[in-house]
Amino acid sequence: MKLWKIATLSLAAAILATVTACSGSSNNGAKPVNQAGNVSKDNQQQPASSEENIELTFANWISTEDATKDAYNQLVEGFENAHPNIKIKSLGIPFNEYKDQVLIASTGGNTPDVLMANQSFTPAFGSANIVQPLETLLGSDIIDDILPSSKAGVTFNGKVIAMPWAPHPNALFWNKTLFAKAGLDPNTPPKTWDELLKYAEAVAALKQDDKGNPIYGIGEANKTGAYTGQMLLRITLSHGGKFVDDQGKLIVDQGSALVESLQYLRDIANQNVAPVGAEIKDLRAMFGTGSLGMLVDGDFGRNTFRTTSGKGEAFDKEWGVTTVPVGATGRSETVFTEHQLLISSSTKHAEAAAEFVKYLVSKDAMILYHKLNGVMSSRASVASLPELNEDDYAKVFNEQMKTASPFPTGNPAFEQAMKETSNLTVLATTTSEDIPAIIAKILPKLQELYAAK
Repeated sequence: MKLWKIATLSLAAAILATVTACSGSSNNGAKPVNQAGNVSKDNQQQPASSEENIELTFANWISTEDATKDAYNQLVEGFENAHPNIKIKSLGIPFNEYKDQVLIASTGGNTPDVLMANQSFTPAFGSANIVQPLETLLGSDIIDDILPSSKAGVTFNGKVIAMPWAPHPNALFWNKTLFAKAGLDPNTPPKTWDELLKYAEAVAALKQDDKGNPIYGIGEANKTGAYTGQMLLRITLSHGGKFVDDQGKLIVDQGSALVESLQYLRDIANQNVAPVGAEIKDLRAMFGTGSLGMLVDGDFGRNTFRTTSGKGEAFDKEWGVTTVPVGATGRSETVFTEHQLLISSSTKHAEAAAEFVKYLVSKDAMILYHKLNGVMSSRASVASLPELNEDDYAKVFNEQMKTASPFPTGNPAFEQAMKETSNLTVLATTTSEDIPAIIAKILPKLQELYAAK
């Protein structure tokens, strides 16, 4: 898989310089740990004494985003107060550049001590042999506490190579103000897929607001990119489909689910029920400014919409959240876009890195992160805490997690496959080409990607 672009090299150089100057990581004399968990006997980690001053580099994107930087700062402050001999050096990288920049830095032997990842990045980091298994470092109390659906998504060849942090199940947000204007009950969201379409059409019939800005009934990502492909997978689940079977074999062309999903996306685009050429950041901004009736998004949505609306907590009165409407399977089908934590296989301070990871997924840290950003926990004992179930918002996402499916990331080609899959959505929403013909055009490329890994 090609991972580098010439346009990113200057940023990569800056990252390499930063990590070289301040990281406690080095691959000198250390051999990487692959997804099978084969740890070299030569890779002996240096235990951290209580007197030793340690600096850990933490690669992440949440410190770069307005909606999450405050939570990041408070989490790091809490850890450093509890561990005065350990300092965290943030390596903040924008999300769209994150995976490639970490891999570039690691190619130069400068893997950050601790890495943030999501379900698409982790397989790439594992196959590049830059991270290590976590069972021994984190201990059974934490490993055995991971929710089964989350644990399945970070287990490769029998080894847990990432610690699930925040599962981010996707649920349905709706704008109560737009519902009322469209003649709908503002306190009654759609319960079925048919109602979802009916309500979206009613809101779209408003056409524009008082300032002439267009109003849409629902937003679905339909711009080329991995996220768009992931959301198409979510939609196919509601239509009774899958992306791969239980053995990991690609079956994206199964039954009628994919055809029906693409027809749904085409219909809402052609009828101006949904905007065309939009990515998730566009849709979040539209929802926050009151021009989008419904949006499926993660549990961080509340804080995001408060920020994008410019109204803060007062905006909470204008929207609600519920589980994704029931589709062909008879249950609420959705996905979770999980944030995960990994430890470099070449770090000189594995024990200190493990302490940082343990802190970030601890009860106190997750209560803080939940309070600030509404995130949930991938640990069973933490997810059940009253502090993470304190209101209807939290209860909706805990309920949604029960039927949320992990992405099938076991194949390292998953992210690239999702980028290719997004072309199905783009072609369905921007052309009049026959949908089965579109599938026949894209599917061989997906099959080739999966067969090559």
